[in-house]
Amino acid sequence: MTAAHESIHESTHESAREPRHGPGHTAVRTSPIRTTAPLTDDDIAAALSVFDSSAIAGPAHPAVEQFEAQLADHAGVGHAVAVNSGTAAIHCILLAMGIGPGDEVIVPAHTFIATATPVLMTGATPVVVDVDDVTYCIDPGAAAAAVTARTRAIVAVHINGHPAPVDLLPPGIPVVSDACQAHGATLFGTQVAALGVAGAYSFWQDKLITAGGEGGAVMTTDPELADRVRLLRSHAQQQIPGTPNAHHVMLGYNYRLTGAQAAIGHSQLTRLPELLRSRRLAAARLTAELGGIGGIDGIGLPAERTGARHVYWKYVVSIDPDRFRRPLADLVVALRSEGIAAAPRYPVPLSRQPVLAGSLITPCPVAESLSERLVMLPLPALAQDADDVLDVALAVRKVVAEHGR
Repeated sequence: MTAAHESIHESTHESAREPRHGPGHTAVRTSPIRTTAPLTDDDIAAALSVFDSSAIAGPAHPAVEQFEAQLADHAGVGHAVAVNSGTAAIHCILLAMGIGPGDEVIVPAHTFIATATPVLMTGATPVVVDVDDVTYCIDPGAAAAAVTARTRAIVAVHINGHPAPVDLLPPGIPVVSDACQAHGATLFGTQVAALGVAGAYSFWQDKLITAGGEGGAVMTTDPELADRVRLLRSHAQQQIPGTPNAHHVMLGYNYRLTGAQAAIGHSQLTRLPELLRSRRLAAARLTAELGGIGGIDGIGLPAERTGARHVYWKYVVSIDPDRFRRPLADLVVALRSEGIAAAPRYPVPLSRQPVLAGSLITPCPVAESLSERLVMLPLPALAQDADDVLDVALAVRKVVAEHGR
């Protein structure tokens, strides 16, 4: 980790504990902005109904099967298989594809580590490639240049909720659609979880919808792949015809989702359209308040590719270092001192993650640059909190005025 990154982490951690206010400083706001929708009474009642039943877990639990059917219908795929995390979903997809030692899987450098660690878990080799400087998704040209005779898949991450350019990736290479940050995002009208051979969802606590804090799902139109994932998620336990007992037919995992989690996820999914409308409206308003798509001097705003429907799980801006007298770390601290919980976005790209030291790392100049330039701004999750957008914009303008050149 570079000194600049250490400065970012130290500064933001310190400011989270105790923002540094100068004499006479008046923060824009003193209460945090709620960026995730709270569990509702309906969500809690759904979970309690499972706890009141005779069984609360198991892959064939009625609540799990109901959630799976609802997920498949929403995404327009034939099969959804619930698992206990987005990481497990990607791992199961790769295993179900037969990926293992000696194989290579291309992943973008600008993403969360769980895009790449499932590749390691199969014994295959991650190949880290650069990303686009506008959408921050995988760069199709970089992916094409990294293809070898060993390439078995490309993991396309729909980063921050923006669809990856799956249509532009090299033909003939299976695509795994990492939709863990992009529930409800679409590319040319198709749900991103339905793109490629299979898609992965995460229902972690701060995602657009949650399954009680954790959870995930594999989405696919391939019935054989879905069946292999169902086997893998529950210790590979299978009833062998003609025998009285189940057998464990291969190495499997305990990746099951509980009934209570599925019930919460099902309840939340019914509200996803409403939640997406709120986020897109809040994002549009914040963009307008910050000067429109052109942004304000020194601040680049999120883009939306033609044909793409961005769901703004994260609202990420780009800082032009030439326009500010202070480094990124200080700008983040300044925003936090205004009561705005800003944070760097992936300050350590996959190209520099220690766990991937033995992987194949291609040149990633854009991802390296983004690690020094990107900042997340809080976006209110609920329609009734829309006025909070004005505080975010006011704080950004205040910091720009104080620290810009």
